[in-house]
Amino acid sequence: MHRLHHGWFATRTPVDDEDLHGLRLAALLQQYAGRAVASDASALLRLGLPTYEPDWSVAHLLRTEPTGARRDKAHRKADLVVRPALVHPEAARLHSADGAAHPAVAAVLAGLSAPCALLVPADAALRAGRVTRTDLALAVEVVGRRPGIERVRAALPRCDARHESPGETVAAWVLHHLGHRTVPQFVVPGTEALTPGGRGYRADLGIVGTRVLVEFDGRAKYAAPQDLWEEKRREDRIRSLGWEVVRLTWADLHRPERVRALVEAALRRAAGRASGTGSAR
Repeated sequence: MHRLHHGWFATRTPVDDEDLHGLRLAALLQQYAGRAVASDASALLRLGLPTYEPDWSVAHLLRTEPTGARRDKAHRKADLVVRPALVHPEAARLHSADGAAHPAVAAVLAGLSAPCALLVPADAALRAGRVTRTDLALAVEVVGRRPGIERVRAALPRCDARHESPGETVAAWVLHHLGHRTVPQFVVPGTEALTPGGRGYRADLGIVGTRVLVEFDGRAKYAAPQDLWEEKRREDRIRSLGWEVVRLTWADLHRPERVRALVEAALRRAAGRASGTGSAR
C-alpha cells in the first residue's frame, strides 16, 4: 500500500513522482466529487500537455463553485493546494472538462510560478489547436489579480505555436531575455535544392538580422545512430553556405550566461565569413 493523501492509498507501486502525482490526483478528484477540478500542472498532466519543472509532490485543484467569503482563499496542505473558484463573469467561456480546468486556465495558473511554466504548455496547446490566443488572453483576465499574474501577462505575447518542443520554447525565451529576436522553424536560404520538394532545411530558431541559427538538442532527438549522422550531414551543408549553428541542451538553458557566450562566439564567426545569401529576418 502506498499513501497518496490522507485516507487514500494505492495498491500498486508508482513508477515515478509523476505517476504518484497522477494517482494522488485521481484520488483527490474522487474525494472532492465534482466540487473541484485539477488545475495548474495537475491539470496539464491530466490533459496530456507538457509542463515546465513542476513540483509533483503537490497536487493542485480548483474549486468549481464559491464556498463563502471566509473560505474563498487558497487552501494549502503539504501535498495539496485548492484554489478558490473563478468568479469572473466570463469564466464560463473557459469551462472545465473531464476533471481538469480549461487548458488556457491551467497554463495561466501554472505560469504564476514562472513564465516558462505558462509558455511550454501554451505553445503545445496552440500548436495542437486546443486553445487560441483569445482563450489565453481571456484566461489571464479570468484568473484575475494573483501573485505572478503580471509576469504571465508580460509573457503572453511570447507564446508561439511554431515552437515544436518545450526545449525550443525555453530556448526562445532565454534568447529573448538576452536581447535577441528569433524566428521559429526558420527555413535556411540556399538549402531548398538540398531537400525533397524544395522545402529547405528548417532550424529550430533563426536569430533575426544575423547568420546564426539555434538548434535545441533534447534526449529524444536522435533515436538511432543514423539520425545523428543525418543531422551532422545536414549541419555541414548549412555551415558550407555561411551559416553558424549553435546547439543548446537543457543544461545550457539553465545557464543563460553560457548561452550568451555561445551565441556571441557564433556571431563573431559569422561576421568573419563571406556569403552571398541573406540573414535571418
